[in-house]
Amino acid sequence: MIKLQTGLIWPGCAQGKYIVKAKGYFLAVLRWGTADKPFNGWSPFLYVPIAPAGNGTFFFPGRRAIPREATHVWAHCVNDDFSTAADVSVGIPQRFLCAAPDSAVQRFSVLTDLHLASKPWHVRQALKTAESDVLFLLGDSTNDGEKAQLDLFQECIRDIAPDKVIFPVPGNHDIVHPKIMPHGTENYRGFQASLLARAAAKGYPAEYHPDSLAYAVRIGRMDVVGLQCVTDGRRFLFPEGKQLTWLQEHLEENQDAARHMILCHAPLLRHNPNRKDGTPYLNRDKELQAILDSHANILFLSGHTHVSPNLMRGNAEWDAERNNIYLDCGSAVIRAEIVSTGNWLSFVKRLSRDEIEKLEWQDYKIQPVLTCYSYVTPLDEKNIFELNFVSQFDVRSAQVIYTDEDEVDLY
Repeated sequence: MIKLQTGLIWPGCAQGKYIVKAKGYFLAVLRWGTADKPFNGWSPFLYVPIAPAGNGTFFFPGRRAIPREATHVWAHCVNDDFSTAADVSVGIPQRFLCAAPDSAVQRFSVLTDLHLASKPWHVRQALKTAESDVLFLLGDSTNDGEKAQLDLFQECIRDIAPDKVIFPVPGNHDIVHPKIMPHGTENYRGFQASLLARAAAKGYPAEYHPDSLAYAVRIGRMDVVGLQCVTDGRRFLFPEGKQLTWLQEHLEENQDAARHMILCHAPLLRHNPNRKDGTPYLNRDKELQAILDSHANILFLSGHTHVSPNLMRGNAEWDAERNNIYLDCGSAVIRAEIVSTGNWLSFVKRLSRDEIEKLEWQDYKIQPVLTCYSYVTPLDEKNIFELNFVSQFDVRSAQVIYTDEDEVDLY
């Protein structure tokens, strides 16, 4: 007989203890659902190993949110050779259910580190997954910055997302390697100009920094700033700090914005999920951090790290004093929403395609899935907005993997 117990701690949060008793099984895959069944199309939120004695226990840290639609937790238990599986569910106590927001939600989508080389399947899938009308590309959209790769990415956009407004920033892999092209930003420059021209035609004209690829644009009361943190030679530089001076002046002049969304390919050292003290990605890391610390209501979005949001410590941090949020999207297909339900930063995850009927393991790896996360943040109810992130990674090993045969240099 299989039993599932939960010991939740915070209202609306998944934090707490999950206990599975299933003798003869070795793994329990936990999903959100209703009394009838798990959610179709949502990925597991937890994998609990089961000991030979039949007991499996896991304490889920961090205030990760329970989906608003969820009323039950489901455990899908499998035996060693995957020949047998069994399901059991338990209801979520009423006091722990996540309340729906009272006001409207704005939706955006974020795609990062897709590393398009020659086969565009994962890019096309990511664009299909991104359901909102406005998309942010956080860099490394291509693997080598070659014009053919950027043209192929544009072709995917025309085929899959012809009506979407897209705001990109460059990553180090969008810049051609200096051994091949000394002025490696030229290909990307045309790619970004084309997308921003299309955005302007749809009513979102950008303000440009005169000496770089940085820009700013208003989307309603949201102030969006795209930074160029990578220069020729694939170096993480803000030459002479001119771009950061421009950023400081821009933030001062746009204090009426409900929130400043800053797009930057690499994370800051203080908020890097791969944190290594003293080795920042950005050459003016402290200067940029000081600028952000002098302002409030900032959402800093980054990629580059390829770190899975399945990290125990998570990949999002909230500066409560300033209401600033730092979210590293890893190698994001992540879909997320930001709503006002309390004073915490948390997430849940869900799959963006049809439900996986069974786990397929090979060499102890789970096959690629498109995973979605939902972040709950303490925003003013008038400024609620939803973000969708799009990425691809192995949910167990947290390594980026692809279903085609492209050989890509991921870092």
